[in-house]
Amino acid sequence: MTSAPARAMAVSTSSVTDRSSRQPAAAAADVKTQLNTAVTHSGFAADGTSMAYVQQHLGHALNCIEGKGGKNFNASWGNVCEGQGSGILTDLRGASGSAAVMPLVQHADELAVSGVKSSDLTTARLAARGVQALLKVVAENVK
Repeated sequence: MTSAPARAMAVSTSSVTDRSSRQPAAAAADVKTQLNTAVTHSGFAADGTSMAYVQQHLGHALNCIEGKGGKNFNASWGNVCEGQGSGILTDLRGASGSAAVMPLVQHADELAVSGVKSSDLTTARLAARGVQALLKVVAENVK
């Protein structure tokens, strides 16, 4: 019988392998799932009443945008998109219509970074609202 860690590693490895060889339609499905999650969490952040709450949920959105390999990925915020793909920026490259929306995702990424680094609650909440709006447009235009 295989140990639980070994089984988890086998599943984890096969998931990574499977994602890298996925067809564009599958990549688009991954992107849409991650976009929906990031939109939800940036909305939580935009409605937050404490800096810790806003930064936590905006951090969730940022982690979804960048994925584990992203330069601003922070595991302490949690990876709410784990198992959904490799990050919106990464997975979007395989999706139809991605060239038109990639700049929007890049702007959402920059805005999320500025929001989590802000020490002002209003600034962070507005950044979160902007991230949410940009990602909604992306979600509507990814095929």
